[in-house]
Amino acid sequence: MNITQDIINDLLPLYVANECSADSRALVGDYLRQHPKEAAELLRIMSTTVLRTAPLAARLDEMESLRRARRLVRRRAWLMAPAIFFSLAPFSFAYTGGRTYWFLLEAPKAALVYGALGVVFWIAYFVVRHRSRSL
Repeated sequence: MNITQDIINDLLPLYVANECSADSRALVGDYLRQHPKEAAELLRIMSTTVLRTAPLAARLDEMESLRRARRLVRRRAWLMAPAIFFSLAPFSFAYTGGRTYWFLLEAPKAALVYGALGVVFWIAYFVVRHRSRSL
């Protein structure tokens, strides 16, 4: 059987991690003794240090991005709640004493104010939503 460099390249990660069988280890060892150029390259790769953790500045930047995203999501939720409430409040009614009181008919000025507040909160919600999408 002809042992090619592709076969050795497939076995090298197992060889370096010491997880291959004794026969495979001997095969790779023999190949590396016969090809010193590949052995030198393997030694260079093995001696290279790999950073295990991300640099501190990158982690801090990621944390700040996460905090900013959480603030935006929280702000959107706090804007949507009053937007829904004030949008639906003019259409509310109460039933007391056998009579139905419609807010829109009984207090149209207050209903108009509530509706206007609903529009203001919806505008604020969509502005914040647009800003959060551009991040």
